[in-house]
Formats: sequence, structure tokens, C-alpha cells
Amino acid sequence: MTKKTENKILPGFESLFIEGNNTGILLLHGFTGSPFEMKELGLRLAEKGYTVSIPLLKGHGTTPRDLIGCSWYDWFEDAKTALFELRKKCSTVIAVGLSTGATLALHLSAHYQLEGVAGLSPALILKNKFSALLPYIPILFPYRYKKGGPDISDAKIAAEAATYRKTPLKAAREVLKLYAHLKMDLPEVYVPVLLVQAEKDHVVDPKGAQWIYDHISSKEKKMLKLQKSFHVITLDVEKKIVFREVERFISERL
Repeated sequence: MTKKTENKILPGFESLFIEGNNTGILLLHGFTGSPFEMKELGLRLAEKGYTVSIPLLKGHGTTPRDLIGCSWYDWFEDAKTALFELRKKCSTVIAVGLSTGATLALHLSAHYQLEGVAGLSPALILKNKFSALLPYIPILFPYRYKKGGPDISDAKIAAEAATYRKTPLKAAREVLKLYAHLKMDLPEVYVPVLLVQAEKDHVVDPKGAQWIYDHISSKEKKMLKLQKSFHVITLDVEKKIVFREVERFISERL
């Protein structure tokens, strides 16, 4: 009998940790994505002296099959573990999440100490009108293929992105559970929040970002809307604007 071995992490999908000063930045990637989505931003922040952590969430970075059987609690535990590791060194920790990573960051802030959250393309409402059928579709159609790769306006950048090219729909049901849970948690979010949302996002409905903005209890909150980018705004054509605003948000918390 052949012994089952763990799938190896694919090149470009690896987690990243860079030790710096006592300000920690936790960067969380999106569903079916990888730390690659956050790496350029993370390196910029590390150059400024911050301690940077970009964990690889469970089921990611190997094969889409590994996402099947994962629950949103698994991803939340990964985010929480990374936060606790940063807390061992850092007196200030700010979470920056993309898409479902933003959802996880906001959920973290409702239950654990953070000094701020930057939600980039925050996922709360999926744009696909068939998302309501997710509880039933996986029985017949286990995967949904991403035509043209991730939702990035520049086709060349989309082709180079380290992300799964198909989505396990059973795992996508867990994403919906996370979004529903966050809706209940939003009144418990009191930390300063920056939201950055692209108007041309094809993955999440921009109304979700507005819902978050309207329902959090934070006194300090800001919404920035992008006009040219698609969903993965940390890689897309307006990424310099995103980086600048995130850097400004972090510096204002110190």
C-alpha cells in the first residue's frame, strides 16, 4: 500500500515572514489565491521597517483538491495563529486583507486586538447571480474554471498570478458561511478601517464594501473607490494607489 504524502507547495505560492520593528502587518490573501497577491505590498512595507507576515491559508498553494474539506474556521485559525505570532514581538498589529482575506481580517478585529484593518476588495456579497445555488451545485459540478485567470484587467499580469485556475465549489460554500457570519459581527468592529473597492470588480459586488462601511461601529473609517481595476487590486493597474493609501493608513495608526 502506498503511503499518502502531502502535496508540496507550488513555486510562487509560499508564505512570507520578514522581521522588522515592533509594528506588525498581517497580510491575508483571498480565496483560491496565495501570498503572491500580497507580496509586492508586503515587501514595500518591510522596506519601511515593519514586521510583515503573509501566511498561506490552509488548502491553498498546492492543488484545488486540497481546498475540498476545508472550512472557513481553518482559514480563520491560520489568520489567528499568524496574528498571535506577530503579537509576541509587536505592540501594534494592523491587518490588511484582500477579498476573503479582508473578510477574515474584519472578523479577527471583532474578536481580537488589532490597531486597524485595511480591507481591499472586501468580500461580503458575490457578484455571480448563481452563488445562491452553491449549496446544490457541487454535487454535479465540483469545480468552476476561471476563464482568463484571476479578475485582473491586465491579461499579462493575470496570466502570471500565482492562484488556482479552478474553484472547488464545495469550498466556496464555506466562503458564503464566512460572509454570513461576518455580517453578524460587523457591529463588533470598532477599530479604524480603510476600505478600497474597485467599481469594475467582477467577483464581489461593490455594494458589499458599502454594507461593511455602513454597519461597522468604527468611528474612524474611510472608503476609496477605484475606477480602472478589477478584483485583485494589489496586482492590477492601480496598485500604486492602493499601496500609497495602505501605507498612509498604517502610518496614521502609529
